[in-house]
Order: sequence, then C-alpha cells, then structure tokens
Amino acid sequence: MDAELDHNKYSAYLNQHLVAADAGVESFKAAADTWEGTKWAATFDQLHTEEIESHAKVEALIESLGYKVSTTRNVLSGVVAAAGRFNPLNPTRSRDGRMAQAEIDSLISAIRAQQTMWETLTVLADIDNRLDKAECIQMIERCEDQRARVFNMSQETVKERFTQPAGGRD
Repeated sequence: MDAELDHNKYSAYLNQHLVAADAGVESFKAAADTWEGTKWAATFDQLHTEEIESHAKVEALIESLGYKVSTTRNVLSGVVAAAGRFNPLNPTRSRDGRMAQAEIDSLISAIRAQQTMWETLTVLADIDNRLDKAECIQMIERCEDQRARVFNMSQETVKERFTQPAGGRD
C-alpha cells in the first residue's frame, strides 16, 4: 500500500512528545534531588543529563523535518515542566514508601513512552526517508538501557520502601 505522510498529524505527534520530554527532564531532575546523597545519585544525575540530550534530539528532529515547534507547546511546556519539577508524585522527595515507588514507576513509564515514539519513527522511516532508521534504533536501545537502570535501582531498594524492622509498627 502506498502511503503519504499526514504532516499535520506527524508534526503534532512529535510536538506532543516534546512536551512530554519537557516534563521528563524535570522529573529526572526531581528524582536526582530525591536520591541525592545515596549511591543512586550518580545514576539519576546521568539519566537527567540523558533526558536533556533526548529532549534536544526530539526538538532538532522536529526542525530537521521542516516542522515548527508548536507555540502552544511552548506555553504547555512551562506548565508541564513546573509540574515535573514540583514532582506531584513525591513532593516531599521521600525515598520511603508509596510516594517514592510512584515516582520510580512514573520514570519507567516516561522512558517507555519515549521508547515507543522511537519505535514508531523506526516504522515511519520506511516511508519517510528524512528519518535515520539506525539512529532511531540506537535511541530505542538507549531507552531500554535507561529503563533497566531505573528498574534495577527499584528492585534493589524496594524492600527499604515497604518494610520495617521485625516487631515495628506503622
């Protein structure tokens, strides 16, 4: 089947992911703050840096495809970024219990959403020769690595969040 790109849908999709990337950058910064002073601080600092790079890559992709970064996105990104920095899932920056676990779960979900975008672009590369399929695959692999790092951290720390010493009361 011959297919032609719907540039309105395509650019809107990429701009939606850019808004999500705005929140992701701030969410990973908030997580870095949460885990400051622990052995996980460097992991979250690195993930924050990688999210900044990914954000820049999506923004550059939009522009390289000849699309504009949405002005609505500019307004939304400020709101979304502020919410991400505030960290509504863990406003106290607790490393203990349900709020910390919700924060970790949301980070894993955010990475998966980003990965799905790159998977979608990999498929679209078959009809859009402006996309670099190898670069999309590289970004998918990067997302898989990021998710694994957050997941491993979660697995190593989950008991600390949801247990108490024997005989303790909540």
